[in-house]
Amino acid sequence: MSEGLTLQQKIGLAAKASDVPVEGLPAFCDEEGLDLEELTGWSTAYETGGEMGVVAMLDQWSPSRETLKSWKELLTAELKHFRPRRLRMRADANWITVDEVKPLTSKSIVHTPVFQLRAVRSESDAERWFLYWRRASGGWWPYAGNPSFDTIKEAVGEVVEDPHRCFRLQTTR
Repeated sequence: MSEGLTLQQKIGLAAKASDVPVEGLPAFCDEEGLDLEELTGWSTAYETGGEMGVVAMLDQWSPSRETLKSWKELLTAELKHFRPRRLRMRADANWITVDEVKPLTSKSIVHTPVFQLRAVRSESDAERWFLYWRRASGGWWPYAGNPSFDTIKEAVGEVVEDPHRCFRLQTTR
């Protein structure tokens, strides 16, 4: 399996898998000893966002408190597009998940994941934002519409527009 592989090795495998026809992927996975769904995720990330796309899918790092606070403030401002819907955000290192908060009963609520933003630092230390959508299987998948964004505002703008109907939220615009 993929345990023990470095990030660079995973990027290399994603690049190789991207050149394999879909019907050949199971055999490729058998040869490499990899899980088909895992490798498909890597290759999709590679095809949509290049090496940085794979980094966004696999690499977590801890931003400073100030950076995380800044990201949350920017995201909070952009989530106003979805009012009166109640949304919450959860940060897990450089990944921020936005959930819709829905009352189930008078005593319980359900949090339904809507989208996830993942920050990647480029060599120049600039941030790039990668957008992920939640698949029916429960896994996060790279968004194929526009692979990456320079700002949180641009990424949320793609969710607002939702041209590929991945997020299915109606805005109050």
